[in-house]
Amino acid sequence: MAHSGGAEYFCRIRSFISTARKQGQTVLAKLTELFAGNVWLPATT
Repeated sequence: MAHSGGAEYFCRIRSFISTARKQGQTVLAKLTELFAGNVWLPATT
């Protein structure tokens, strides 16, 4: 079975989306910012 890097990217993006939702952020806005180079870091508790 070959290792697929695509699965790793999928999991990273899915995790980012999940965290953004949990933090009450607009997912599309945060993804747009991410791909524009503006990294959003969630608040720490």
